[in-house]
Amino acid sequence: MSLRSFVLLCVILVTSGAGLAASQDDSPDRRANIRTQLAAEYFRLGRYGVAIDEANNAISADSKYSPAYTMLGLIYSALKDDAKAKQNFAEALRLSPDDSDANHNYGWFLCEHGQMPEGLAYYERALTNPLYATPDKTLINAGQCALKGDDMAGAKRYFERALQYRANNAQASYQLAELGLKSRDYVMAKRYALALQKTTPASATLTWLNLRIERGLGNSDGVSRYAQELRKKYPDSLETTKLAAGQYDN
Repeated sequence: MSLRSFVLLCVILVTSGAGLAASQDDSPDRRANIRTQLAAEYFRLGRYGVAIDEANNAISADSKYSPAYTMLGLIYSALKDDAKAKQNFAEALRLSPDDSDANHNYGWFLCEHGQMPEGLAYYERALTNPLYATPDKTLINAGQCALKGDDMAGAKRYFERALQYRANNAQASYQLAELGLKSRDYVMAKRYALALQKTTPASATLTWLNLRIERGLGNSDGVSRYAQELRKKYPDSLETTKLAAGQYDN
C-alpha cells in the first residue's frame, strides 16, 4: 500500500465515529474531535503545516485526546521526522493503550521502518477489540508486513483471516492470488483470482494476474487470450510493457 493510500485510510480510522455537525456539544472532547478532523483533512490535502497546527489545537482543547496524537504521528511520519512521529504515537498509546486505531497506525509505522515483529504485535493488539470496525484492513496490513519479513505462511494466514471478516475483500483475494503465484500453487492462485473477478471491475492488473496464472498452469490458450486483451484494452499500461519485456515475475 502506498503512503498516500495509507494516509487516506488512516484519516478515516483516526476520525471515525463523529461528524462535524453531529451535535452542539461544546465539551473539550468535542472541540478536540473537530480540530482533529480538520487536521486530517489538511493532511489529506498535503498541507502538513496547517494539519500540525490543527492537531495541536485539538491537544490544547483536550490534552488527553489520543486521536490528535495519532494524527500528529501520521503527519510527522509523512514528513520523515521519525523521532516526533514515534513520540506522538507513543503518547497516543499511553493515553489509550487499547485503542485499535492507535495500535494499527503504530504497527504500520514500525513495519514501514523494518521492525516487522514489533509492528505485527501492535496489529494483533488492534484486533483484540471486539468492537473494532475494520479488522480486515488491519489484517491486510499485517499480511503485507509479514511479507516484508519474508514470512509467506504468516502472510497467508493474515489474508485468509481478512476474508473471514469480509468475504468480498478484493485486496485480500488479490494478495492470496499473488501468494499462490509466488509459491507456485497455481490452483490456489486461480481460486482467488476467480473470487476477485466477482467483486472487482476489469483492469490491466486483473488481466495481468490471470495471464500469469494461466502461464503457470501451462495453458497457452489462456495466456494468448489475456495477452491479446492486455494489448487491445490497455496498450499503454505497465502490465503490457511487462508482457512485451517478458517480465512475468511481478
